[in-house]
Amino acid sequence: MRILDVRNPWRDALLPAAYKNAEFHVEAVSPDGGRRLVVHEFPKREKPYAEDMGRRAFSISIRAYCIAFMVDTRWPVYQRDYRISRDALKDALDEGGGGRLQMPSLPAVIVACDRYRLTEETRFGGYCTFDIQFVEQGEEPGPPPPSTRETLIERANAMREQILVRLRAAA
Repeated sequence: MRILDVRNPWRDALLPAAYKNAEFHVEAVSPDGGRRLVVHEFPKREKPYAEDMGRRAFSISIRAYCIAFMVDTRWPVYQRDYRISRDALKDALDEGGGGRLQMPSLPAVIVACDRYRLTEETRFGGYCTFDIQFVEQGEEPGPPPPSTRETLIERANAMREQILVRLRAAA
């Protein structure tokens, strides 16, 4: 078997990187997750207690780039003028709201752009980089649960009315 015949399963599974259908190239991806912990430390105790408050919002940092391609193709990310893909990505990042982020080797997620930095250097003509910070879009919270105090007052008043009705009927 020649070395050139060796298949790379991970390479075969790579997908194009895109955010809100604006494609780009990826130099580095740094996903960030974990748990929300509150550490309680008590006087005269040697061991703390870490209270788990749930999953931390997923975030991902990306070093993306757009570069001039040697010939024009039908895909904006593969054009002689890198500004086409640069502007498409910049517009998608500036648009606001959540969108689908597809990374080459990760499952797609719905995220929102927290911030980005676009860098273009004269010495690297036809090339720009984006340092992007995305956060998990998640869901809007539903209505707040009813107030325990208000519920208790309402039930107590209802019970008072029932008692008064029965007392009047018995008299």
